[in-house]
Amino acid sequence: MSDLWAIGDVHGALGTLRTLLQRARLTDFEDNWLGDGATVVFLGDLIDRGPDGAGVLHLVQHLERQAAEAGGQVVSLLGNHEVMLMAAMRFRGPPRWAAGYLSPGLFEYWRQNGGQPHDLARLEPEDLEWLQARPVLYRHADWLFCHADSQLYLSLGDSIEAVQNSVQALLNAKNSDIWIDFLNAFSEREGFRGRQGLSRAATMLQVFGGHKIVHGHTPVFVLQNVPSGPYVSPYLYADERVLALDSAMAYQKGAGFLVRLDADVGRLTRPEATGVLDTIFLSDILAGVGTLEP
Repeated sequence: MSDLWAIGDVHGALGTLRTLLQRARLTDFEDNWLGDGATVVFLGDLIDRGPDGAGVLHLVQHLERQAAEAGGQVVSLLGNHEVMLMAAMRFRGPPRWAAGYLSPGLFEYWRQNGGQPHDLARLEPEDLEWLQARPVLYRHADWLFCHADSQLYLSLGDSIEAVQNSVQALLNAKNSDIWIDFLNAFSEREGFRGRQGLSRAATMLQVFGGHKIVHGHTPVFVLQNVPSGPYVSPYLYADERVLALDSAMAYQKGAGFLVRLDADVGRLTRPEATGVLDTIFLSDILAGVGTLEP
């Protein structure tokens, strides 16, 4: 059975991403794919906030091509920051009055939320086409991968294909108000917390399939209500049906992790199974702690 890896929001932290992939022996020091038949899932928000979003995007595209040639797979999901970037490029108008207050233009909204104009200078039209084609949901074995801990997905369709079609229609809309509504819904957080969140997670799994949800979007330290720092770990919650993987690697020096997940459906559905087989921490690498067994 081939390895299954997942990583949360990278947000332009190219150096951290390269270090984690190399320690997992998924890439070499020249960023060439070493993962053979492995699957690596990026949970969205490759760009913005950090120093090199364009570099992260180009690295993931490069690995996507090389992995496919080697019999592996790189899956990069659509995050709300990818939608912000596409909206900024499409609607660069000035601020305008809406609902009684001055609303920033979508380009300024993107900048206010961590958009890095220097990334735009390095993006080509084909990069934007690639972003628009990103999958919204992805299921592998009994894992359901999504970017946001949000009820948005349930409002978009009753199957993975239907959700994808709905999002493609939204991304092709020429009315900026449609994009604004989509971004507002996509920015919702903490949708799987509490009793209502547990019910919502169970509904998502029933509708889209899978035994556990994996998401990014909301940093683990926010969900755990602990101080941010480099030592946060993957967080399993909602009756162990939801796994959060946003390590805040772009916000906190030394933060970042990459997880290897159990792709064996029989083991994953056992009551005691967490589903996390290995976690590679940037903080351990920087401290010279441990190596991953071959």
